[in-house]
Amino acid sequence: MDFTVLEVGKPFPGGKGHSENVIFEMDDSGAALLVFFNSPTEDEISQFKQGSSFEIKFVALGNIIMITTKVGNLEWMDSPYNPHLSPGLTRFTIPMDKEGLALNLILVDTKTGLVKSLRIIGLSNDFSRKILGEMMDQKAKVFNHESYLKEVNQIFAKYQTRDIVKMSVAWCKLY
Repeated sequence: MDFTVLEVGKPFPGGKGHSENVIFEMDDSGAALLVFFNSPTEDEISQFKQGSSFEIKFVALGNIIMITTKVGNLEWMDSPYNPHLSPGLTRFTIPMDKEGLALNLILVDTKTGLVKSLRIIGLSNDFSRKILGEMMDQKAKVFNHESYLKEVNQIFAKYQTRDIVKMSVAWCKLY
């Protein structure tokens, strides 16, 4: 997906009527965290703005990379991910020292379909290297979409978001 054409106050493709959830996505230009809220409040929108804290963690559970994020004072959110689901991810470029992945944090109002907030976050070198390493490991495995969905459902049946946060193996926190 081309995130360069998004603007606050403009429609997000497929945003209107989208289910409330969080989607982590990767392509060769970096990462995106798409957060879909139904009629976000002004306080919720303000948590996504520059200057609010942001934390991201991950853990691999089987063939699923569980990404958890905390935006400002909002509750932790989770997003299952596997690089096989990202057709725009064709190469893995490990960042040099003092470099990290760029993450586009995008808040979409599912009632109106409008982008409510856009923020670009630079992830730490350590976190970027660890998550890219895990993605390369996952990409080397055989992938079956039906098995992936079954495994995601098993994870959500077994763990709450707070449990997944505690199991995380890497994190990045910005204040």
